[in-house]
Amino acid sequence: MDQIRELTQEQAYTARVQQLLLALIEQAQVISSDHLQSIHAIVADAWEELRVKPTALSEEDLEQLSTEVDRFVVRRQFADSLAERSRRMLMNPFFARVDFAEDGEATPEKIVIGLYSLKDEKGALLVHDWRAPVCSLYYDAMPGEAAYDSPSGRIHGNLALKRQYRMEGGRLKYFVDTVLNIDDSMLLDILSGATSRHMRQIVATIQAEQNAAIRQEDARVVSVVGGAGSGKTSVAMHRAAYLMYRRRDLLDASKIMILSPSTAFSEYVSGVLPELGEENIRARTLREVVEGVLNKKVEKPYRQLDALLSDAGDGELRRASVAWKSGAEFLGLLKRFADDFTAYGPEFRDVRLDGKPLIRRDELARMYRGELSLLTPAQKLMRMAATLQTRLAGWEERLYSQYEKSFSQRYGQRELRQMSNMAVAQRLQPVRAQLREQLEMTGSALLRRVLRTAPKPLRDAYEENLAAGLTWWEDAVAEAYLTVRLGFAAPDKTIYHLLVDEAQDYADAALAMLGAYYPNARVTLLGDPKQRTTPGMEACDPARWGACFGMPDAQLFPLTRCYRSTMPIARLCNRILPDGEALEPFGRDGQPPLVATYSEALLRDTLDAFRAAGHKSIAVITRSQSQADSLSARLENVYRLDGGEADLNYESGDNVVACYHLTKGMEFDAVVVVWPEVELNDGERRRLYTAASRALHAVALLAGPGVVKALEEAPAEN
Repeated sequence: MDQIRELTQEQAYTARVQQLLLALIEQAQVISSDHLQSIHAIVADAWEELRVKPTALSEEDLEQLSTEVDRFVVRRQFADSLAERSRRMLMNPFFARVDFAEDGEATPEKIVIGLYSLKDEKGALLVHDWRAPVCSLYYDAMPGEAAYDSPSGRIHGNLALKRQYRMEGGRLKYFVDTVLNIDDSMLLDILSGATSRHMRQIVATIQAEQNAAIRQEDARVVSVVGGAGSGKTSVAMHRAAYLMYRRRDLLDASKIMILSPSTAFSEYVSGVLPELGEENIRARTLREVVEGVLNKKVEKPYRQLDALLSDAGDGELRRASVAWKSGAEFLGLLKRFADDFTAYGPEFRDVRLDGKPLIRRDELARMYRGELSLLTPAQKLMRMAATLQTRLAGWEERLYSQYEKSFSQRYGQRELRQMSNMAVAQRLQPVRAQLREQLEMTGSALLRRVLRTAPKPLRDAYEENLAAGLTWWEDAVAEAYLTVRLGFAAPDKTIYHLLVDEAQDYADAALAMLGAYYPNARVTLLGDPKQRTTPGMEACDPARWGACFGMPDAQLFPLTRCYRSTMPIARLCNRILPDGEALEPFGRDGQPPLVATYSEALLRDTLDAFRAAGHKSIAVITRSQSQADSLSARLENVYRLDGGEADLNYESGDNVVACYHLTKGMEFDAVVVVWPEVELNDGERRRLYTAASRALHAVALLAGPGVVKALEEAPAEN
């Protein structure tokens, strides 16, 4: 009876909160409508005055009208925002409660936790925002002695109750009192639901290990590491929301950015922050950043992957290129070159005219080293160029006089001027070319100097690519690092927090480039070492990520449990993974995976079966993009992801076909992995694991017979 009576009381509390939310929605709608009418009235009055007499309103009058309209627009936007937040809370007004008594207090305070805070008519908090300091008790503490950090210091006391609520259709269905972070049965209930095109917020199910990373405020670099489905990306998005809540005066959505692995992934995570009541943050891919820095197009990362996976053509050369350019040793080489260039500049040479020194290299070196030490190398070279341009102008005048005197007997006044200017330009053209070569630097010109120590095949390949106007991806990030580090591209100082997803795929040079390009940003790095799948790259060590940003002791938060996939899918992933690596899945039952030899007929039958089972989001995931291109041309009602802008617009009902690399970080109700006949070495197992681990509820692995046999012979569980 006590349980029933308490449920009734909680349901009454729910109804009271919902009534207040409905009142807030109605009030906000009235205010918004009133402000809109005021805006219309102001504009109509002004238009009428101008219609009668075009000069009736001065510039000052128009400016005042604009200011008044803007004021009403802001007020209306605030009312609309309040109404939208209240609507989001209406069906699920809160999800948890803790009762906490501070030391010295006899009666515990009831703290109900929801997406946002909500006050009653007297200003008392009925619901606390999940990001409030006291709410960390729900995520981190167990009943008994507990403490939380507040702006005024650490608060100690006693946690008397920890309760979780389950809403259904806007009505409180049941609650669970627990000593855990979240009741297993409730978490299973939530995870068993279907996914959608967009990632969902997880504030009701945040685990203690995730909460520690979300609420870390002070560190410049934080690394969050975990297997597929451990919540890394969710942690990043909730961390962004938390930081915006905690630092309203310093941080807003315009100052936070997420680097995502693909355009489709950017769209996938785009709904999380609006669900949490925050503006969406900017999302870019690393390729977009690199192309902006270099001001040129570069190879797409998945094209690099296709080349690396190829046994024909330049596959071996590309793997050697990536192996040489992706690790700490190459980054050290880039840093030493940048340090030397900063101190000494380019390798200056005499600037010659008619075979004789016109400007000696010693003079160029003195000019470079004599500039202010606070200037970047790029600024020093720009000042040198300006100084020498003034000197060239003097030489031009003297040469012009000489040529004018020499040509005066042969040409009239107009032709004389043209011929003299032409002669001067031709005479000094070699001088200008020599100065441009030494003073105007590009990323390729800088990297060319570094690659003098590279193996000859890599040097030759780089020169051939330059001649063809092609920049390999591994070269692009190195060029971008040097370009930013030496000041030939301006850093982005507007970003104060950077989220880097799938960090395991980034070469050390790429991470260092981000550190140089976003000098004001604190950084959250997210990755799964088991998903480092680029051939040629050495094993991933997240402990080294911080060093790329100048923070070798950066905090690392491991996420050990994986919540995405069912137990049968997790067991398949563990059979796929190399020895010694395994997921720690959260127990959720499901249908057994299908592992069979590939045929197109079986692929079509499997897709039909997944659709008939009610799975909404289905993906066909391949080893390479060329394989995805071929399959998508033969299948009906599918959308091929290719990393382009169009990926933003695919419909949630579409079945997706894509290379595994373009689905990293994403999840689908059901996945069909289509894999060719390949040797299952460590790298291949990681690629296959990455593809299979996209699935929440069902997976089919259709592969070559050798792959199927190897998986059948693998232990059932690791």
